[in-house]
Amino acid sequence: MKHFTEEERIQRVWDKEEAKTVLFRNMYYMAGNQRETALDTLWVKEPENAKTASYGKNWGYYTGMDEIRRYYVDNNPFGAKGTMNCHPVATIRVEEAEDGKTILCQWYNASYETRMVNGELTPLWICEKGNADLVKEADGWKIWHYFIGTDLQVEAGQLYGDQPVDLPDEENPVAVEFGKPTLPMEAYITRYNYYPYPAIPEPYETYRPELGCGPEGNPKYQA
Repeated sequence: MKHFTEEERIQRVWDKEEAKTVLFRNMYYMAGNQRETALDTLWVKEPENAKTASYGKNWGYYTGMDEIRRYYVDNNPFGAKGTMNCHPVATIRVEEAEDGKTILCQWYNASYETRMVNGELTPLWICEKGNADLVKEADGWKIWHYFIGTDLQVEAGQLYGDQPVDLPDEENPVAVEFGKPTLPMEAYITRYNYYPYPAIPEPYETYRPELGCGPEGNPKYQA
């Protein structure tokens, strides 16, 4: 493990707090239905980073900022009267690379949404694992890769045990929202209990794709 000077250690503490602030702001923008503001202010801008950015869920990944915007902004299901969502960032683990260029984060959410399902407002409880890879650009820390793995969801007031183990995608409002990603794949599997991807961030020297929550870090990824 690299030995850091006192000044470097202080900088790393500050970096981690800044990274958490980015993710907290992203959550508030999501809850406030300010998705475009989130992409414009919190996500990567530098061309190479924008090209390799990704937003993943159980069903695959949107890759590149244009594709992420198509999913996250152009097809935004929230905004209809009565819809709402809250996906707090809790129990967060933050690990900065020794070279100070990237940060890996993981957290767990107990979330809720009220969304339109078959023309009716439907409240949902959702439990999910969140991960993000942040990279330092000229104007600070930015979201580069973002992954949300849904462990379970259930309509409020209904028994989770009465829900089918594999809810068909066409009946799954979270899957319907995600639509057809750039890279379709079974990225996150919960039918056998805990799924080890994305891994809990551990100390690392420099970023490698297999460490992160982008497609290349998924054990099921095939180039």
